[in-house]
Amino acid sequence: MKRLWIWLIPVGLLALFFFVGILPRIKNQQELHAESEAGKSRTVLVNTVVVKRAADTTGLTLPGQIMPYRETQVYARTQGFLRQRFVDIGSKVRRGNVLATIDAPELDQDILKAQADLKLAQSNLDRVKSAGIPGAVSQQDIDNRQAGFDVGRATLQRLQALKGLQQVRAPFNGIVTARNADVGALINTGNISLFTVSQLDTLRVYIDVPQTYYRMVSIGLPAKVKIPELGKTFTGKVVRTSGTLRSSRTLLTEVAIPNHSGELVAGLYGQVTLDVRAENPPVRIPANTLLITPEGPRVIVVSANNQVKYQPITIGRDFGTSLEILEGLQGEERLVTNPSDGLKDGQMVRVK
Repeated sequence: MKRLWIWLIPVGLLALFFFVGILPRIKNQQELHAESEAGKSRTVLVNTVVVKRAADTTGLTLPGQIMPYRETQVYARTQGFLRQRFVDIGSKVRRGNVLATIDAPELDQDILKAQADLKLAQSNLDRVKSAGIPGAVSQQDIDNRQAGFDVGRATLQRLQALKGLQQVRAPFNGIVTARNADVGALINTGNISLFTVSQLDTLRVYIDVPQTYYRMVSIGLPAKVKIPELGKTFTGKVVRTSGTLRSSRTLLTEVAIPNHSGELVAGLYGQVTLDVRAENPPVRIPANTLLITPEGPRVIVVSANNQVKYQPITIGRDFGTSLEILEGLQGEERLVTNPSDGLKDGQMVRVK
């Protein structure tokens, strides 16, 4: 009997250990496995949005530099001293107005010498032509005297033309925006510009249109120029383009805006908005549908049978709350909003 109890006690302890320790653990593992299998088969609930193409009219906004419609540096064509100037910075001038005069005493002496040489050449020519005996003077001698007279006359005319250029005149209507010399300064031909004249009644705005939109830009396209400092928007139009893309893959475009009131000045920075119209407007998606993956930007498209697919996309402009999609979507697709990384390609979902 005593031996029986010795064997019954260990067996009882083992049975107690099995029922109290091992059996609950097996049951918990079975429950966890069942829960995991149920989670795999459970359909995920997602929110979706249907994407649309943008409107035909899209405001393309680009930075622009406002420049004068015409700007020319005025140089002297004769050498001398600046005798008098009649304008200064800010002076309004009209085409042909005298801006300054140059004193060139050497030129006056050259003109006197040229006049004397021409008079002598005329006398020599008249003398050989007045010979009474035929054949007394050869024809070659007459031709030489005639050529000397023609050269002297051309020299005098050239010097007289230079004399007229002692008056520096405005090339067009505008405003003097720079003055680089004062009275008494030595002026060398083409060495330094005396004045800069700018035409400001019409202004040019240069913008660089990206390659994506260059086909939408045409001559006469309306444009709006907003100046932040003035808080105003001015209207203009595209007047010309370079016709070719530069190394930066942009099209140099010129917008002209009227400035008859003189409210605008050259050198201002502005935001130019072009009213471009796309034949195939791009798709726009909400920003909360974008998913950034190691392979690049993706969106999750929900098919008609509620199966998800990771779709690669090419992003255009970023509008903050929405994104422009250049490639990857055609419109009318259902996209998952606030997508989770746990969604797998091909997984079935339930749309809320």
